[in-house]
Amino acid sequence: MLFLYRPRETWMPFPRPMSGTQQAAYNRQLQTQFASTRRVAPALPAAQRDVVGGLERLVALHTSGGLTDEEFESAKARLLTS
Repeated sequence: MLFLYRPRETWMPFPRPMSGTQQAAYNRQLQTQFASTRRVAPALPAAQRDVVGGLERLVALHTSGGLTDEEFESAKARLLTS
């Protein structure tokens, strides 16, 4: 059997691995390219969605007469499903 060895400086069939900082920069670049193609705004984190506050406002409007029973139920369903 004949084994042919080549020095590392010659052609390799795959790209050389990147360093950690180069890989992180490449990943950030891909993320920004992907984010620029989004058509829908990203969802808010759960901490920013104030479901309890929204329900309290709906109840206050309903008790003051600003919302009918049907409007209150539909608004409550929309708030709870979002």
